[in-house]
This record gives sequence, C-alpha cells and structure tokens, in this order.
Amino acid sequence: MLMLAMAAMTFVSCEDVPEPYSWPTPPDTGNEEEVITPQGSGTLEDPYNVAAAQALIQTLGADVQSEEIYVKGFISQIDEVSESYGNATYWISDQKGSTAGQLEIYRGYSLGGEKFTSNDEIKEDDEVIVFGKVVNFRGSTPEFTTGSSIYSLNGQTAGEKPQSETIGTLDEPITVSKAVELINALSDGGTTDQEAYVKGKITTIKTKDEDISKYKNIDYIISDGTNELTVFRGKNLNNTDFTEAGQINVGDEVVVIGKLTKYVDKNGKMTPEVAQGNYIVKLTKGGGGTPDTGVKTVTVAEFNAASESNDVWYQLTGTVKNLKDNDIYGNFDLEDETGSVYVYGLLSEKGGEKKKFQELAAAKGIKEGSKITIIGTRGSYNGKIEVMNAYFVSIDDGNGGGTPGGDESGTLAKPFTPAEANAFVSQMEAGVNSDKDYYIKGKIIEITDKNQFGTQYGNCTFYISDDGTDKADKFYIYRTLYLGNVKYSDDSWVKPKAGDEVIICGKVVNYQGNTPETVQNQSYIYSLNGNTSSSKRRK
Repeated sequence: MLMLAMAAMTFVSCEDVPEPYSWPTPPDTGNEEEVITPQGSGTLEDPYNVAAAQALIQTLGADVQSEEIYVKGFISQIDEVSESYGNATYWISDQKGSTAGQLEIYRGYSLGGEKFTSNDEIKEDDEVIVFGKVVNFRGSTPEFTTGSSIYSLNGQTAGEKPQSETIGTLDEPITVSKAVELINALSDGGTTDQEAYVKGKITTIKTKDEDISKYKNIDYIISDGTNELTVFRGKNLNNTDFTEAGQINVGDEVVVIGKLTKYVDKNGKMTPEVAQGNYIVKLTKGGGGTPDTGVKTVTVAEFNAASESNDVWYQLTGTVKNLKDNDIYGNFDLEDETGSVYVYGLLSEKGGEKKKFQELAAAKGIKEGSKITIIGTRGSYNGKIEVMNAYFVSIDDGNGGGTPGGDESGTLAKPFTPAEANAFVSQMEAGVNSDKDYYIKGKIIEITDKNQFGTQYGNCTFYISDDGTDKADKFYIYRTLYLGNVKYSDDSWVKPKAGDEVIICGKVVNYQGNTPETVQNQSYIYSLNGNTSSSKRRK
C-alpha cells in the first residue's frame, strides 16, 4: 500500500511540472511555400525571373550553354567571394530571404563585369540583375556558367552615369549624326571632355574573326543611315571582353558609351571615332545586313557551303533554270559555273509580296536562261539547301547588266565615268557618306607599293581615269576592298596594276568638301578586267 501511495503522488507531481522541451515543429507561416510562375523574356528590358531561368535550363542538354540572358532575383546565399580571382559563387532566388528555387551563379564577376575586390561588395537579400550564359552542368546542376556579371545591384548599374557627366543618357542617347557634328567641331586629334551615349546600327565589323579572342575588343562602324562613326577597340556589354566572333553582328543595334574623338592619320585623313575605352551598354540583336551594308557576295558553291543563318544576307549571280511557265512565286534553280541552288520564291524588293513575281518578270524580262543577281538568306527544307527571302537586284541583258534603277547613272547598267563621279560627288554635302552604293568604271592610273593590296589591311588606294592616264578629272579610290567585297587576304590572288580596267562599287563622299572619293572600306572592286567571280581570284 505504501508503494501504491508513492506511485499516486508521483503521477500527481508530474502533472504540475511543465515539460522542459517540446518536439520540434516548423514555424507557422499560415501558408505553404509560394509557387513562383516563370516570367520574363530574358532581355534587359524584361529579364527572366529565377523560375523562368530554371525552366530554360531544363530545356538544355547536358553542358549546353544558352545565349546570353538577363535574370533578376535576390541573393539568397553566398558561397565564396574570391579577391584573388576577382569572382564570386553565390545563389539567387525569386523570394527575398528564401532559398526556395534558388539558382547558382558560378564564379561570376561584379557590377559591370569588374572583378570583385572585397567580400562585402554583395550581401544576402541584395537585388541583382545577372547577365551571362546559363548551363545544365553535367546534366544535373543548373547554373550561370563562369564569366557572368552583375548588370545592376540594388538598382545601380555600371553603365549609368549622372546626366551632367555625359552627353546624352542611356534612355536618350544621341544619334551618330549628332556625334559626328560634335566631333567635327573638335580640333584635329581632339577628344570630348565628357563621355557620350551614342545609338546606331552596326554596318561593318572591321576586326578579323581570328583576332577577336586575341585582343578582346572589336573595331566596328555604326550608322544612323546618314552618317557613320567608327567604334575603336570597343568592349562588349557592361565593359566585358569580347571572347569570340559573332557576339555582335552587322545589323545589331547598339548603344555605346565613350569619349568622342577626331582621329587624323599621317596622311591627313580624318575619321570620327568613339575613342578606346568605350563599351556597349545596350545591345539589340538585328537581322543581319541590308542591300547597302553587310551583304556577302558569293558564288553558288560558296553559298551552299556557308552556315545556315537568317542573320546573313548573300548576293549571288547566276542563270535561271527550271522556271515553270506562269509561276506566280518565282521558284527556280540558279546556276553558275560552280554549281546550282534552289531559289524559293523571288521578290521584287526586300520584304515584298511573293505573288508579284509575274509582274517583276514582265518588267525586267526574267525568263528561262536569264542571268540575274539576287540577294537572300540561306535555309533548307527537307535537307535541301535553298535561297530564302530572295529579292531581285539586277539582270544581265548582255550589255553589262542592269539594276532596278534602270538607266540611271551610277548603276551597274550605266556606271559613272571618273569625270561623272567627280561631278556628282562634288555636289554632295561635305563629309557625308552617300546613302547607297554607286558604280564607277575606269582604268587604274598607278598603284604605289605603299597602298597596294596586302594581307595586313586588305584594301588598296589608287586613282582611275577613263583611259588610265593621269588627268585632271581622275577619281580617287580610297582604301577599296577586293573582288567579292572582301578584304584581300591571300598573296596568291591577282593584284590590280596600272592599266587594268575596273568597276568599283560602293559608297562615295566629298571628303572635307574638296576631295571626291570612295568611303574607306565601304567600296570594292566589282570587276577586274571583266572578271567578277571570286572563284577566279587566284593566279
């Protein structure tokens, strides 16, 4: 009985003593974890959220990198900030203060692509927009691959500077024409005190593909359709290095920031430039070349061997074969001495209506056996290579051909004589490039050793006249490119010489109001002693 009494007292006693510990339970949030809907398009104006980036990565094969994209999120975890290597490994999430659905940023760089110099440059809960390529590493680890950069950190971007410190702004950049106007007001070799935001479309990539990864920068030309501006040794987005060809292309629209300068070479030639130290702050991918810029003149064989891309325009000349009677679309084979390719519909002009071929054929005399020049992109259907988006350029009637301009002077059908070219260009506004290409026919007077074609610069300078003698009305061909509108790059190719007859095609300018000439690297030898084929360049 004593033992029972003690047991009863023990049970009563335990009821009055609070438990020192309780079973662990998750915090009561009142809701389950929020499900984030993928949003955004991956552009600067509309960056992906983290959920959308994760969804994109799931579509990639193992170790396949995406195009460069923008992703917005909050820093959820920082693994390492390396001052030795200047990069950091951290994670971002769509929810501030949460690691749910987070994405790893592997060895990324700091704001504007700069190296990290201290471990307190970023912290958890910072809002960032990250720019770079994502990858499904080894098929199991979604991440931003090494080399990404922070475009904005808590709303601050490296590309943005106070308006008082710049000419123009990121949101309202100046035009190329305005930049050229400011440059023309400088003394020779002068540079603006302020950096300028300049917007333009890329018309020429001057740096060779093989040199881009070596020098990490690119020389290129931008235009607003009226004037051109050289971007000298430009850097990529957010002041990062260029690592390979194709990161920018002809037709892309850019906003660059840098100081403007009036570069004058030892021969007194002035070139308006964005000075070294510039970089791209906004890039809008374009659609490749236009009839005036960026077109690659190729043979049919070269077209068939080229890479398939809707971003590159090709000019081809050949004979119409297998054209059906009453074809309303203009489907046929185009043949030259190197091969044959199928043309999927021929338009009267770029972006025209496909059903207008009969009208085009009637107006230009296109029929079976006609020799024509067209421009188009390269595509394929059921494994068969085709010329896509093709439009008419000219038809050869046996007398030198023609162009949509018909009998207008300065066309392939009726090229300028040197005297006519001088008279025409002399009436142009000083320093303003022509908005289209012109053809000029004559014989070379003399080519000096200094300015002949060579592999270093790929261009050539000379005068032409109607008969190859030194006359007062000779026309200045300044740094023209080679046959096929390419840079001279092989010393086994035939070099023009005094007395050779050439037809030059390209833009012209009244340099400083007193020197009519072709625009540097914006003209090329269309024909050399009657030869236009790139397949006959070699000796």
